[in-house]
Amino acid sequence: MTEKENRVLIYEDSMRSKILEGANASYDAVSVTYGPRGMNFLLEKGFGRPVLTRDGVTVARDVFFSDRAKNMGAQLMLEGSETTNKIAGDGTSQTVVLSRNLLNNGAKAIAAGVHPMDIRDIFNKDSHIILNALKEMKVDVKDDQLTDVATVSSGDPLIGQLIAEAILYVGADGGILTEKALIDEVEREYIDGYFLQSGFTALQSGKKEITDPYVIVSEKRLTSGADIIDILTGIAKTTGLERGQIARILFIGNIEDAAYNTIIENIQRGLIDAIIIKTPPMFGEMAKHLLKDIAIYAGCDVITDGSNVKMFNEKFIGHVDKVVTSKSEATLFADNETEVVRSRVKELKDQIEAEAIDSISEKLKDRVSKLEGKVAIFRIGGATDTAKEELEFRIEDAINSTRNAYDNGIVAGGGVTLIELSKLDISDMFKNALRDTFKKLVSNANYSPDVKLEEILNAPKGFGYNLRKDDKLVDVIQDGVIDAYITVREIIKNSTSSAGNAITVGGASLFEDKKD
Repeated sequence: MTEKENRVLIYEDSMRSKILEGANASYDAVSVTYGPRGMNFLLEKGFGRPVLTRDGVTVARDVFFSDRAKNMGAQLMLEGSETTNKIAGDGTSQTVVLSRNLLNNGAKAIAAGVHPMDIRDIFNKDSHIILNALKEMKVDVKDDQLTDVATVSSGDPLIGQLIAEAILYVGADGGILTEKALIDEVEREYIDGYFLQSGFTALQSGKKEITDPYVIVSEKRLTSGADIIDILTGIAKTTGLERGQIARILFIGNIEDAAYNTIIENIQRGLIDAIIIKTPPMFGEMAKHLLKDIAIYAGCDVITDGSNVKMFNEKFIGHVDKVVTSKSEATLFADNETEVVRSRVKELKDQIEAEAIDSISEKLKDRVSKLEGKVAIFRIGGATDTAKEELEFRIEDAINSTRNAYDNGIVAGGGVTLIELSKLDISDMFKNALRDTFKKLVSNANYSPDVKLEEILNAPKGFGYNLRKDDKLVDVIQDGVIDAYITVREIIKNSTSSAGNAITVGGASLFEDKKD
């Protein structure tokens, strides 16, 4: 007989208590990482080495409890942090801190007799007032301030400068790639060509370069030697190669098994000079789009599943000025100012404008920058893999924050904007939540939160602390303590939503755990 699963129902005060317990646990973990003096958090994984990070959303994702009701409280805090990460790419720790502070203040109001739905309405009304005021505080960023934004986010002035310079070089939509490398520190490289994170794997070491190669791009999976012979014969006939003349060819795409080996054999016999680059590391439709981009850059058609290679002709033959490849990456150099390339770039930029999913938008931006021939690559080194991973988290957050500042402006950092917003005509619940968030920021820097709050409340407008230096009051924007406007906006919006949703829970249905 099949036993039906049972549900446990929890109501009002009991469920609210559990939600608060989970939210506070998430806060305790994530808030350790908050601010320029926040510390790392170590996350144990089911296999392999632990992960060391100061990325708030990464910590929040790892907060999970076997107590189902308590776990739901932690997950409600994660939701707002995830949304901030998706849109702003930074500010995820502060989202959890402010969400929990709002939730705690809302719970106190419920204990005093205020209805939960009224509390949510108050939060929403306050957030509208705050967001309108925040928009008025925003100022355009100057080029030399981008370094300050990146430094605040990454916690490292040298990395901040590298990121700011990269964004100014590639532009708002330009491609910036990060990858771990066997080096001691961080290196940045500019690529003025079509860059691929895939190389000629047959190389044992070093690089190979070919000048004026023909380019063949295949979406179709080529696996037989006969396919390659047909293509080589077609190239010889179409291009008018004379007997004994060696063809220089770049093969890109799904070239495998006997087809791959046939090309290698012809290279070794001196019949052709060639490079093979397998489809770069993207999946599904995105890989097909990338191959189409490469073909447009090289001026040819893609060999598709419907193409008959026995009928191979000139439309499948492209050309670039030069290709340079290593075992793991390659760069194509060509005139990318053709009408076809410009049209493709415009099409992709239109897609970026309409795309709501951040990860897809980033891939589209990378495709644009490849076609335009401007890519910045950050190679991230360190003594251990754990150190590299922690640094990569910080650099990626800083890139996102600096890009947002470049596109949409800045506000004062160091908690100054939070304090200014707390002076608005809003509820004590929201006012105190903003101030408690500032207090956690200075507490993590090992200063007295109550003393610093009193000092900043009485300081001139725009004055606060550069916690990377000391606890002296300074004009924070002039001193380089700057936040991207979008980051603060998303923190306010998503914290309000998370706390508002959590405070209105009147009951919950949970699976019942069964004991063997």
